[in-house]
Amino acid sequence: MASRAERREQAVEALLDATLESLATAGFAATTTRGVAQRAGVSQGLQQHYFPTKTALIDAAINRLATRLLDEASRPVEGATERRRAELLLRRMWDSYSSPVLAVVAELLVLARTHPGTAAMTAATLTAVTHRIVGVAEQALPGYARTPGFRQALLLALAAIRDTTTIARIPGTEGALPTLDDIVDAFLKAVVTDS
Repeated sequence: MASRAERREQAVEALLDATLESLATAGFAATTTRGVAQRAGVSQGLQQHYFPTKTALIDAAINRLATRLLDEASRPVEGATERRRAELLLRRMWDSYSSPVLAVVAELLVLARTHPGTAAMTAATLTAVTHRIVGVAEQALPGYARTPGFRQALLLALAAIRDTTTIARIPGTEGALPTLDDIVDAFLKAVVTDS
């Protein structure tokens, strides 16, 4: 039988997962504490015990998302050549931002425009994740990292990935977006010097 602490942890995990799912599928306005409790399979009383308000629930879910993003961004990149590691790093970011749960990022970007608390948390999360990705890239791509403009090229690639995967969720936008191969090619052209 699970201990009280284990049951608490399971309930909190279920609530945070349900909150992220609701934000990704229904959006902020349609996410309710009652709906989250139902998705999580817990009573609304238990949900209110751990997260008394929708804001507290959303804030905790943002922290959970930040942890996931930072963990993903921190994984080392392995590949035989620097070029291959660059391709793998950008593909990993593409896959991460294409994930259904990461639709929450798009929702938070919209929400951040009108909710100062969410804006601060979203900005801190995106900044921390970006800095972590840059650090991993500098370690995995030491030769490219010495190229003038490396950081700017990487930030442009990350912005293109984030924006493309977000906009691609809108049916009919495919023709207006770069592919991952386009982004990788542009990054490599910016950082590979033929000396």
